[in-house]
Amino acid sequence: MVGASGCLPFPNAFSHRSGSLDNRGEWKRQEAEGLMYDVKERLDSAPLSGTQKRAIALTALLNGVDGYDVLSMTFAAPAISAEWQINKAELGIALSSGLMGMALGSFFLAPLADRFGRRNLILATLVLMTIGMVLAALSDSVTMLAATRILAGLGLGALVPINAPLAMEYSNAARRRLALGFYAVGYPLGGTLGGFAAAVLLQYASWHAVFLLGAALSALMLAVSYFILLEPPAFLLVKRPPGALEKLNLYLEKCGHEPLEMLPPAPARGPEKSSYRAIFARGQVGRTITAAAANLLFLMTVYYVLSWLPQLVADLGYSSSFATVTSSTLSLFGVAGCLSVGLIGKRMPLAAMAACYMIGLMAFTTIFGFGEFPQIVLLALAGAMGLFLYGGVTSIYGVIVEAFPPAMRATGVGFGMGMGRVAGAITPAFAGLLFYLGMDRFSVSLLMSLCALLGAFLLLSTRRSIVRPTQTSAA
Repeated sequence: MVGASGCLPFPNAFSHRSGSLDNRGEWKRQEAEGLMYDVKERLDSAPLSGTQKRAIALTALLNGVDGYDVLSMTFAAPAISAEWQINKAELGIALSSGLMGMALGSFFLAPLADRFGRRNLILATLVLMTIGMVLAALSDSVTMLAATRILAGLGLGALVPINAPLAMEYSNAARRRLALGFYAVGYPLGGTLGGFAAAVLLQYASWHAVFLLGAALSALMLAVSYFILLEPPAFLLVKRPPGALEKLNLYLEKCGHEPLEMLPPAPARGPEKSSYRAIFARGQVGRTITAAAANLLFLMTVYYVLSWLPQLVADLGYSSSFATVTSSTLSLFGVAGCLSVGLIGKRMPLAAMAACYMIGLMAFTTIFGFGEFPQIVLLALAGAMGLFLYGGVTSIYGVIVEAFPPAMRATGVGFGMGMGRVAGAITPAFAGLLFYLGMDRFSVSLLMSLCALLGAFLLLSTRRSIVRPTQTSAA
């Protein structure tokens, strides 16, 4: 029987007192797992405290800043292209550079959170994002702009694999998927509000102001996170860093629970190793590859839409400001897509839900590629794409998080999302090359949308095997 927290329950954890267990090593193992289960069970079964709600809200705010910073290059692209007189191939390189940095951050920086803690790494990523955005605003060439976007991308790429699981780890069992949806709302809201702000900035200032706004937002979240962000219990119980008991008791007290006199003893088998060897170990490798491959395929379509939508709208003869508004409309409807994941709840498996969103994005991306449309139709298409795009991103992130246990979660999620970042890094430049070689918008849109369809097929064909057999939650 699996408990609500996703761990095996040990109702007789203290049975050694009656002499029912003779083997002392076995008793220590069951006592350790029983006490750890008790802590998780208390947090999972209790209503969400104000501390937990604020922590989940903070993950959403961080995701909002991430959403703006990722899309800032997209917002500024038409103005940069016009000012510097660069072709689409060069613009594709500029768009891809930040995404390449994000891939590197996911692969190499995110796993450090399994060693040094979630809080420390989030603070470090915000520092990188702030510096990178300031330097991007000072760029005067495609080469310099690409380099600064790689720097900011390192922080952005590490932030999401750490931040996404936090929303689920801060939540109780009943609200875990809703917490994921609420966290995910931050990204499209950041893109929406930031997009409208960028549209105003592009009317009354230069594109440099778009990046300066991103730097200010990242710096603000750095200060807020320093004072508010708490280390989650899942990490403290499994990894046991220095001061783990004090940090765990601080979290429990703020959530209205009694503190512990001592940290539950570590299981005799020890904590799981946090390494790439662990996520590719026997019994885990299939889930790792499936989650990463599905994410990679889907995000090829996602980043084609996010990166090229404003430019393709501008190519139809509309202003840079309207092109940015179109992108913001996509993000606005993405809020509904994120919330729909939480509202549907557990009535539909995450893998099947993600596949449905992927198919929807494929359909509307293909329609968008047909050609000229009036403004109202373009906005409607952007809204439909936003609904399925962000619903798909939210649900596939949940699939990836649930595929890994806490001890290797930052590493596993970092790898899964890193593969998606690779797709993101390749896609804008690849699409730019296709345009440069003479392919029309319909052909390119159809080709890129088929990637989402392949990702959906992969999830549907493996949906029963991608979830860890002992897990019903992310805690």
